[in-house]
Amino acid sequence: MPPTQPARPAPSRRRERTATRQAAARTADRTAQHEERRAQQSWVESAAPTLPTRETAPAEVYFHLGPTNSGKTYESLQALARTGSGVYAAPLRQLAHEAYAKLSAQLPAGTVGLSTGEEEIDPFAPIVCCTVEKAPLRGELLVLDESHWVADPDRGHHWARLLLTGEYREMHLISAAEAYLLLKPLVSDAERITVVNHKRLSRLDVLPAPVRTNAVRPQTLVVAFSRKAVYAAAAELDRHRPGKVGVLYGALPPATRREVIDKFTSGEHEVLVTTDVIGHGINVPATTVLFAETTKFDGTESRPLRSWETAQIAGRAGRYGLTGHGAVGVLTGVTGLKPEPGLLAIGAAVARGDAMSDLPKRAPRLRPELEDLGAFEAVDLPEALTRWMAWARAATRDEAMTADDVTSLVLRVHALLPLLRGPLGAVGDLQTVWRLVNLAIDYNPPRRTRWLLLAGAALRHAAGLPVRPETVLPDVPRGGSVEEYEQAAAAARDAQTLLRQFPGVAGLTSDDAAWVEEECAEMISELLPDAISLGRSGKCTACGRAIAPWFTTCRPCSSAPAGRRGGDHDRRPSGGRRVAGRAAGRALGGRQGGPKGRSRRG
Repeated sequence: MPPTQPARPAPSRRRERTATRQAAARTADRTAQHEERRAQQSWVESAAPTLPTRETAPAEVYFHLGPTNSGKTYESLQALARTGSGVYAAPLRQLAHEAYAKLSAQLPAGTVGLSTGEEEIDPFAPIVCCTVEKAPLRGELLVLDESHWVADPDRGHHWARLLLTGEYREMHLISAAEAYLLLKPLVSDAERITVVNHKRLSRLDVLPAPVRTNAVRPQTLVVAFSRKAVYAAAAELDRHRPGKVGVLYGALPPATRREVIDKFTSGEHEVLVTTDVIGHGINVPATTVLFAETTKFDGTESRPLRSWETAQIAGRAGRYGLTGHGAVGVLTGVTGLKPEPGLLAIGAAVARGDAMSDLPKRAPRLRPELEDLGAFEAVDLPEALTRWMAWARAATRDEAMTADDVTSLVLRVHALLPLLRGPLGAVGDLQTVWRLVNLAIDYNPPRRTRWLLLAGAALRHAAGLPVRPETVLPDVPRGGSVEEYEQAAAAARDAQTLLRQFPGVAGLTSDDAAWVEEECAEMISELLPDAISLGRSGKCTACGRAIAPWFTTCRPCSSAPAGRRGGDHDRRPSGGRRVAGRAAGRALGGRQGGPKGRSRRG
């Protein structure tokens, strides 16, 4: 007989078993979700955010309030020199350098040190001049310059943390008067608070008429708000003062910026065309500030200048002890740039201290430290940061602070987590990942990939895997333009930031990266005169009409059919130039050989 076949379950029985399994799975999921919610609630309640505090409150806090050029920084530095021990902290390396130079000239050798993200000189000296991010949390006396940066959406949390937790016997806070109400709650535990009101030490007048490019006098700052606009204005001015015009903007390496400022201070440059980087407390002997434009792109939109921005820049004119009285006005004659004279009157009034500014009413920022998050592994960080931001906002609702937006940190962690699969996972511990996501390297497009490349190189090095040196530190360009050298210098600064935190990656040190930046800065200094002369407002590539430097064709030609461009509205001159920026790049790109005929490892 054939073997008996087992009876198949009836369809109804199969359906019952399937339904039972599905119900059990749903019950397990609901139980897991319930446990997760309970765990989250327990974690939130046990890790409720608290404002940073200090154990020892300052004995004295001095607020130095007033407009630009009113002696606020000078008096504070004198107090630091008399004390002989403490810290000067500022938002910019240039300001730290200025304070270092002034105090070094006044005090014995070895008394003053310098500490920024890029360089260290006697960092353990009794007095240290530094950027705010490098300021120690305790000492004898703290001078905090440009204190209104506490409300800056990107870097304000460094000011807030220093003011809330810094254990100094004495603090001198330098700021515009409008920021007093933001700053006072952060030092409310001080034994004594003294407000010192300062008045501007020199007169500041508004010029009654616009100034044309052929009428600009020596010791003048001309202000524009983009790299191309700076070069366009500088080229027009260079026609009337050949070789006597300098440029200053954020993309220049720090060494080049210092050199340009020194040339203007010594008189080698009679006119300096600059972005609003000049408005952050940098002191130069300028008698006049002329605005070539009064609209700026703030990262979100192009908008007119606010009165506090105009005042910060206009106040550079007529520096006490460097020049006589100052004047502010507008510059005309640069194609594509149309300044609005009406914005200057209120800005000048604020700079003189005669009116209050419209400084944004932002609350100081609070950003978490790793120990505030309660994370155990790197994979926990996105959720921990999101939770922190939610309950920190609730905790600071009635405080004089606000929780920082840590979305950028979350995005960095998410970008890094895929790299931690496989051999890199063993080295991607919580501390390492936190250090990587907090590297002071720009994460905005298009430089986002640069940060991820450097972070990956650090992880590969830690895992013992090979890393090509050019991945971390590109060579000095050969025969490059000013812009190419600027990009190489920026890459070298990023490499310095990485190598100070993770030395030895790809067999490199921060000194190697500093060398590349110095070589790029040297080449930029050589090329700037040619770049300025070629940066003049461009001409339409179709008809030759003068246009703004950021366009290649004029409006009529850009809207006309291809076969009819360059018609009767403006006859194209023979040999008409292309847009100035491209011409400059092409002209300067023909140089052969790198700096001093060397490559980085040559």
